[in-house]
Amino acid sequence: MAAEELTTEETEKEEKGFFKPEDLFRTIDHIRANAPPLEPLWGDFLLRKAITSIVGDPGICKSTMGYGLAGAGCLGLPFLDIKFEEPTVVLYMDFESADSLVASRASLVFGETKIPNFYIYNSIEFYLKQVAEPIINFCTGHKVNLLFIDNQTAAFNTRDENDNSEAATQMRFVRQLTNACNTATVIFHHTSKANLSGTRKGTGAFARARLADICINLNYPQEDDESIVSFQVAKNRVVTEKPFWYLKKSKGGFAITDPPLGAIGQPRVNSIIYKVQQDILALLNNGQQYKRKDLIMKLPDYETRTVDEALEKLKRLGRVNSPQYGFYATRSMKGQ
Repeated sequence: MAAEELTTEETEKEEKGFFKPEDLFRTIDHIRANAPPLEPLWGDFLLRKAITSIVGDPGICKSTMGYGLAGAGCLGLPFLDIKFEEPTVVLYMDFESADSLVASRASLVFGETKIPNFYIYNSIEFYLKQVAEPIINFCTGHKVNLLFIDNQTAAFNTRDENDNSEAATQMRFVRQLTNACNTATVIFHHTSKANLSGTRKGTGAFARARLADICINLNYPQEDDESIVSFQVAKNRVVTEKPFWYLKKSKGGFAITDPPLGAIGQPRVNSIIYKVQQDILALLNNGQQYKRKDLIMKLPDYETRTVDEALEKLKRLGRVNSPQYGFYATRSMKGQ
């Protein structure tokens, strides 16, 4: 029977079977009780099933940073002094670079070091949507947890960079791909609006930044010095803090440094908060519960306010909870 020949009763029956009210409409308390915790992979910037958009001028070092970030995760090393939460398996989708450039960039960033579990796709014959099924199969089969898309313009057959409807469709697809692969996804985007700040910095339609979970802007703060790059979080749906750091580039690597003279931004000491989070989780992961004062005593190298800030962020992330009044534990201790 053709679709247009369906009776009203049959149509209603189909719609009732397709739309399940119990799946569509739930109480907020039900969601809070049953939602899985957030799964950070690297600091507050990479989380499973979240999209991180990194925006900057062509040539500023987005891909080099991507390689450094991915390689550190694969080797179990910190990046920008922030540890990865779990061993990393990377799929880097490169829609611009031939093998020779990939090899050259890898040599710059890694030297002779072999990088395990770092996979490259760099065919320019297909757009992202055309290889969606093999991407999902590869990511699930190889347990990939970090996916890079470099870059957004080249990944899609974009007709109009300024079309918000088209941009929204593209970002919706990236969202679906991210969920299906269960990865943290990084998508690079070029800048053409250098005079703008925040989430409006990227080229074209605003929907790209609006539909990402985390937006990071990279800039050269001083025109005559390309060794310093600013790293500014313009948007983060996960936490309220928006770090504004400066990175010193050296031989393909990056390190947080103090702001250049006269520049706004946060000092590198602000990155310590991520180390404190790791130390708190290490204490709680031994199965014990701690009072706040005991946690502070266990972490004598840090100021009390720094421990409190780290603890508050971990609570918002769902990484720790209070199984009983005045005590803290990892989420896995809940209900015990």
